[in-house]
Amino acid sequence: MSKFMIINTENGEQSEIMGKYMYYSFPRLIVKRARVQEICDAIGFPVKVPDKASVTDAFKSATSNIYDRIQEENSDVLKIYCRDNKRCDDNILSRELVEETLLDSTNSYKKLANITLDKEQCIMQLSGHDLGVDERIVRYFDEANTRFQLYRDCILNNSIENMLEKYMVLLHAINISAKGHHYFVPRDYMHRLGLLEDFFALLAKENLFVYADGRDAKYISSNSMYVADDETQRQKMAHEFYADMGREIEEYQRNISRLIRNGNSSQRILDRWTLKIEGLQRKKGEYEALLKQSLSGMDENFTLLEGMRNQLMLNVQRANLYGLAA
Repeated sequence: MSKFMIINTENGEQSEIMGKYMYYSFPRLIVKRARVQEICDAIGFPVKVPDKASVTDAFKSATSNIYDRIQEENSDVLKIYCRDNKRCDDNILSRELVEETLLDSTNSYKKLANITLDKEQCIMQLSGHDLGVDERIVRYFDEANTRFQLYRDCILNNSIENMLEKYMVLLHAINISAKGHHYFVPRDYMHRLGLLEDFFALLAKENLFVYADGRDAKYISSNSMYVADDETQRQKMAHEFYADMGREIEEYQRNISRLIRNGNSSQRILDRWTLKIEGLQRKKGEYEALLKQSLSGMDENFTLLEGMRNQLMLNVQRANLYGLAA
């Protein structure tokens, strides 16, 4: 029925709906991985839940949450936070707790302590501090350590955003060139946005992050609007299609080029990239029908991509010939 829906255009005429414009934005997200899995199972959200946060991400997120602003009696304003330290050992992560004094001309900085993480043992340590100077240092460390233990069982913003990018691929959406998460979803797939909105509503309730200033961290901002199927909108979406498809093809070219340079000869990998390229070509055909125009500006890029795939296929054929197949 979506193909028979109509919308009023700016000049008052009626037009078919071409699709939906969708955007969303997140607060800081810290959600138990097990709860995300339960949500996906409950509503049938068809994207694999990523692994819980790595110890590196958990450590950086926990220490980045350290923030304090202090008004001194002499009117000085102090900011307490963590920043990166020079790496000295691949297995040890280190951040320094600093005190920044906000002055009229330039700010001054004082190092209060080091907070380190042994990645193998998953143990955080505090060092280089003077308890006699500021007892709050231990409190900051304890808060960061508590968050670190929590975050290790959670997934954070990057992982959830990756899940949603994969879902938008299933909707054959194109990424609109604007800051944030903006997409155009063709009309044949826009009915599946309801599942995404259900996912947002359930996910927000499980967010464990709390803003210090009391902002609502259990609300995910999202909305979608119909796009009219008229010449103006078709030209705009054609422009966005070229920009989005160009980025995607360049990424494919980089990945296949790296496989060729490394002498990869895996039939399984070749088959996977063949399917991905065929999927891009089908998407191009769908958008040509939707936008009622030939998107031939991408033909040269597709030809180059096919050539690289054929070169990878030669690697596989040579490996099979000499009994070296992976």
